[in-house]
Amino acid sequence: MSVAELRALPLLDGLDDSQLEALLGAGEVAAFTAGQHLFEEQKPADAWWVLLEGRIDLVRRAGAEESRIGAMSNPGQWAGGFRAWDEHGVYMASGRAAGSGRVLRVPADRLRALADTWFPLGVHLLQGLIQTARNIESMARQREALVALGTLAAGLAHELNNPASAATRAADAL
Repeated sequence: MSVAELRALPLLDGLDDSQLEALLGAGEVAAFTAGQHLFEEQKPADAWWVLLEGRIDLVRRAGAEESRIGAMSNPGQWAGGFRAWDEHGVYMASGRAAGSGRVLRVPADRLRALADTWFPLGVHLLQGLIQTARNIESMARQREALVALGTLAAGLAHELNNPASAATRAADAL
């Protein structure tokens, strides 16, 4: 793997030769073969995967069913690395090789160290964006839970009220 090959990736536009060399030094080029699982959905996103050649299918599970939700097929497409910005970051899909190819795999902690040196403001903005998204998601889930609890309470009150009303009517009739 050479700096010239990395320079051809639009993803890395703007990086100089020393930065590209540092990126190569921080990661490793890994070959993959058809059917190989590179990363798993909901596991810690502890590596940044940059496609160099080949195709990686992105799949998600829903119960026992697996669905292909996309693919990385253009050199420079990337996945993962979220642990560089968020200690709770996980892969949103599994990556399974559709054929043979190569990726640049950079551990998230090394990616973070490089980003802190090269783009400190960008890192700050990313962390703020991720934290805001997490807070919004948390509030939305809490609201959904409260709505469900309110619906359950209303249904329970209705069910309790019916027998009580029937008993009152029966007592009045006597």
